[in-house]
Amino acid sequence: MNQRKINWAAALIVGGALFATSALAMGNDADHNMSGEMNHADKQQMQGMQHGKAIMTLPAEQEIDGVKAMFHLMPVDPKVLPAGHKATHHLMVMFNDAETGKSMENGTVAVKVTSPDEVVAAPVKMMGMQGHFGVDVNLDKPGVWHFRMATKLADGKVRQYHSHHVVK
Repeated sequence: MNQRKINWAAALIVGGALFATSALAMGNDADHNMSGEMNHADKQQMQGMQHGKAIMTLPAEQEIDGVKAMFHLMPVDPKVLPAGHKATHHLMVMFNDAETGKSMENGTVAVKVTSPDEVVAAPVKMMGMQGHFGVDVNLDKPGVWHFRMATKLADGKVRQYHSHHVVK
């Protein structure tokens, strides 16, 4: 359990250093909210965790076939991005063995992002980033955004995870 916390702390530090200081990232945070249920008809909100007020936890950890996935979404200040880069957030996912808690850092992860108007983007490969996998995403419309991730980690099994985020 402590190793998992150390891994997350390292991932958060690296992610923050790459994309913005907390003060810059906070500029976009006020317009976002998290939805905590998979039943969108109810639209109930979950109390999300915020780390340093820059990282948002997406709904629930998911465990599939012995592997637990934890999702985080960090707003990105456009001032720190290269010209022409349209990302609004950095999506991170960390995988751990459900029994041992050991981080699973090797393998392939791809995400398909579905916009509020139900347009499904082509799958994008997520990069391995010191304890987690990450990719920049552009959440440029209000509504519910869905993230469907397919993984083939070092154990060779294919797993699919789902999470979502509400942009107000």
